[in-house]
Amino acid sequence: MRFSLGYPLLSHPADPDLTAPGFLAEFARVAEECGFDAVNLTEHPIPSTRWLDAGGHHALDPFVGLTVAATATVRIRLMTNLVVLPYRNPFLLAKAVASLDRVSGGRVTLGVGTGYLKAEFFALGVDFDERNDLFDEAIAVCRAVWSGTPATVDGRHFSARDAVALPTPVQDPLPIWIGGNAARTRQRVATVAEGWMPMWNPPEFAATRRSPVLDDLEGLARMLADLRERCAAAGRPDPPDVMFMAMHAALPGDPDWDVARYLDGIRAQAELGVTWRQVTAVGATPTAVLDGVRAYADAVIAPLR
Repeated sequence: MRFSLGYPLLSHPADPDLTAPGFLAEFARVAEECGFDAVNLTEHPIPSTRWLDAGGHHALDPFVGLTVAATATVRIRLMTNLVVLPYRNPFLLAKAVASLDRVSGGRVTLGVGTGYLKAEFFALGVDFDERNDLFDEAIAVCRAVWSGTPATVDGRHFSARDAVALPTPVQDPLPIWIGGNAARTRQRVATVAEGWMPMWNPPEFAATRRSPVLDDLEGLARMLADLRERCAAAGRPDPPDVMFMAMHAALPGDPDWDVARYLDGIRAQAELGVTWRQVTAVGATPTAVLDGVRAYADAVIAPLR
């Protein structure tokens, strides 16, 4: 099992201490020193106050944040978890990802999703009903551009003729992981991606997230079995990476933290085919965040290595 550490979510209103100069770089360095295999950032470029007041959060631009992390580290992977592809022009996205992969020495994992917050689509001038077509289009464009050869692509809202973008990524292929619980997501993973990022999604969140319920190990097992069938039908010899999270969110220091139960949960998921554990750092101050990262590494990562 490998471990990806999420940058602490920015509350509403955002805590200025968590975006203070130097903290993100220190966060990435501590994660690398503690044995985490990746750091990840999400994105919410322009969320509505309604969503924020209901428990949503702010976010740094993931590519800016991961560039800072890249300059502060040498080994750890740089992951988006996740970028909403329909929000972005695919050529600008391809350039940002390739640039980050090049300057980091080939450490990018591009986690992507279709998105679900209508308010953000409206604010960005993107048709919510086109999001699936735009998503598929963006992946195809990125793959074409990353080849380093001239690409001719007619999209829904663009037309490129013999367009070429250098530098290309260091990695070939650069890994794309797709987030979401739908059967359509698993089909995409089987045919065009290197990884799958299902999400814990209890019934009370399913409608807002526009994604199927996933709230127990049995449901995860069924989805993983379906993914394996789709990969076999696509002629894919190697299984994709799968990153999931704890279904019980307690962390070291919480009153209901049970390390034995947590480790058993990781082992149970690994037996099903999960290869990565996602954990998001928490803490009211930078010191508390970093203390929590170290405590997690001592309690969870060290015993499993």
